[in-house]
Amino acid sequence: MIPKLLAAGLALILSLSLAGCGYQGWVRYPCQEHENWENPECQKPQCKVTGTCTEDVIGDGLKE
Repeated sequence: MIPKLLAAGLALILSLSLAGCGYQGWVRYPCQEHENWENPECQKPQCKVTGTCTEDVIGDGLKE
């Protein structure tokens, strides 16, 4: 009985601690965000040097 209760308590603690790890709006590259697509660092040729052009970081799913 005690091992089952201990396991359930541990599972509850772990699930509650992982619930705080949600998405907070952070992206790896600024050019992934729609509002930055017109910025100079997201336009060619500047973005080609770093590989952070919008079509590079979003992929084939981009529809213009």
